[in-house]
Amino acid sequence: MRMKKPVCIKCQKQFKPFYNGAFLVELFHGNEFVYKIWHCDIYKCPECGIKITYGYGDGPVMTDVDGEKNCREFIENLKNNKELIVYEYE
Repeated sequence: MRMKKPVCIKCQKQFKPFYNGAFLVELFHGNEFVYKIWHCDIYKCPECGIKITYGYGDGPVMTDVDGEKNCREFIENLKNNKELIVYEYE
């Protein structure tokens, strides 16, 4: 089943793909620890320009089960490779 693309509430326009292959880092416990890391895409409203994360795939790339140190190393590698990272704070 194909998912409908999100619509901007303000502009009533469908969001369009802006950037493919970003990463979303979910934080928890006062934003001190990594909970999950997801692949995602960035979508943008063609009218007002607001951007959102969207399209997370079937599951996270890494989770807290993989260990905080491993998650932090993974994030550092993403930064070194100049990957786009979005943080989801509590």
